[in-house]
Amino acid sequence: MNSASTAKEMLQRHYSIADPLVIPTQRIRSEWKEDNKFGFLCGILEHGEQQHREELVRLSSGGGFAEHEDVFIDQMFDHYIRPYLKSYSGSSCHTPVGSRPGSAGSSGSEPTHKQMKKALEARDGVCLFCWNNLSLEASHIIARKNIPIAQDESSVLQRAGLQSKHQVQNGLLLCKICHDQFDLLHYYVDVVDDRLVLKIVNQTNDKNDPTFKYAVSDLGIDRIKRNGRFPDGRSQVEGQEMRLWFMDNNAELQPNRVALEFHKTACLIWRMAGGADPEDEYCSDCDSDTGVDYLQKERLDRLWDSARTLRYDQHAE
Repeated sequence: MNSASTAKEMLQRHYSIADPLVIPTQRIRSEWKEDNKFGFLCGILEHGEQQHREELVRLSSGGGFAEHEDVFIDQMFDHYIRPYLKSYSGSSCHTPVGSRPGSAGSSGSEPTHKQMKKALEARDGVCLFCWNNLSLEASHIIARKNIPIAQDESSVLQRAGLQSKHQVQNGLLLCKICHDQFDLLHYYVDVVDDRLVLKIVNQTNDKNDPTFKYAVSDLGIDRIKRNGRFPDGRSQVEGQEMRLWFMDNNAELQPNRVALEFHKTACLIWRMAGGADPEDEYCSDCDSDTGVDYLQKERLDRLWDSARTLRYDQHAE
């Protein structure tokens, strides 16, 4: 039995989970119960970065998991979920952000959200997911900078190779409905044999779940209905997969694949956690930039202190 399986068994006992294959009841983060915490941590073990999987295995096998449980979950939430799920980003979801419209450059200026949308309209033309040409919005793959677990950790934008939140490589042109689903971590873009393909998250473990099947079917029908509008040959990519189609195939302007992989990971972990969206906290895209969120900064300082204590305890064992 590998270490991840052992850690999962320990977590199952810790949270008194009868069936580890059941997807937890969907709850907002502040109302998570044992099944949500178990699902979230299993998501880290299955989809998280190696260093975080190893840290969770150490915590679960060291006998002090309960002491560090809340701090670890907060750190992992800030690392994997908060940069992509804007409704949990609070007032600091807008970050000052390249030179020519929609692309970071060397002149020192940063593109605005409006410039990003103009660049996306030229690259994408219509909604990349459903091919609608109404109510189009500039969607961010990485919605905000993450809260680093360590003070010297690079921001999520830097780790993706991006310089700016508003550069075109961090964006997708989406209609309002698809934008909402992408921001709620219900849709993600996967790389399949070097193609960018839209995937819809199945919130259950049942491949025949009617809600999931209808969502996939309805979106596919929308694309087929709108297919005739375009004389650009996009019918050639239709079929069993919902492939993304770009008006401008300039490789330098394509969506950043590392950022897309980060967003996909967030979707898969959030699904396993049974995460839900707090609608009253939703933060939509806009052009305003806010100052320092001091409450968030205080929370970050506390997390750093707790993280240093956690790591000291591990080395002292």
